[in-house]
Amino acid sequence: MKFRPATALLFVAMILVSSLASAEPILKPHKYYGPIPQSAFFLRGGMLGGASNEEMIDFLDGKVQPPFESISEDFGNALTLEVGYIHKPHPRFGLRLNGSWSSLKSTGSGNAVALSTVPPDTIPPILNYSREFKVDLLAIEASAIYYFADASVKEFQTYLGGGFTFGFPHQTFTDSRTRDDNGEPYGDDLDKSEWDFSAGVHAVVGALYYATNRFGISGEGRFQLMESSFDQLETPNELGDPEQVGFVVDYTGFLLTVGIFWAF
Repeated sequence: MKFRPATALLFVAMILVSSLASAEPILKPHKYYGPIPQSAFFLRGGMLGGASNEEMIDFLDGKVQPPFESISEDFGNALTLEVGYIHKPHPRFGLRLNGSWSSLKSTGSGNAVALSTVPPDTIPPILNYSREFKVDLLAIEASAIYYFADASVKEFQTYLGGGFTFGFPHQTFTDSRTRDDNGEPYGDDLDKSEWDFSAGVHAVVGALYYATNRFGISGEGRFQLMESSFDQLETPNELGDPEQVGFVVDYTGFLLTVGIFWAF
């Protein structure tokens, strides 16, 4: 058989192409043990920051006149826990429903002159007071999520999205007072609570990492815009008579959470 250089070169080229196609890539892809499921449950914990009880604080602190003083602290960072469900009708698009609980608290203390329950022609006593406004904020969120990568191709996914928030805050205000001269309680402690409803919106940005095709970790930042009101506070007016007042409570803020998810 006559040797043909062109035929030999073509044969060698075919072998090289075949071997390159079947060779392992230098950067090995993530190894899964089955298809990527469309649905998942997740559990995360973190904090809520930025919420404010400023309107109530300013009103109550404004009733304390010099030389007396009032020291107040706003909500600060609050513990948050959330659990949710997500379904992906498309590898890069998901619909999510999750519920969260956040614990917020603002406090105040100081001293002031008693303006009520003082008999005529009697010097009103100086009182030390301590007050607390505590909120258990329950929220349900419905979101649409866009993923920048397909989990079946790349195990690390970043995403963003947004949706609606429905809040159910349980708000409790307590106020106790004692006489400055002898430390004895002055009047009955005030304890008022109520449930409220608030609707808002939110935007999210986050990331998922699939350790396997079913389990992984996630982290998320979320901005929510939401507020409610508290209408059960009764305080004495300038004449010492009880006055019913209400305040806007602002739950607008940032949530940062991390956790795990299980796909199925």
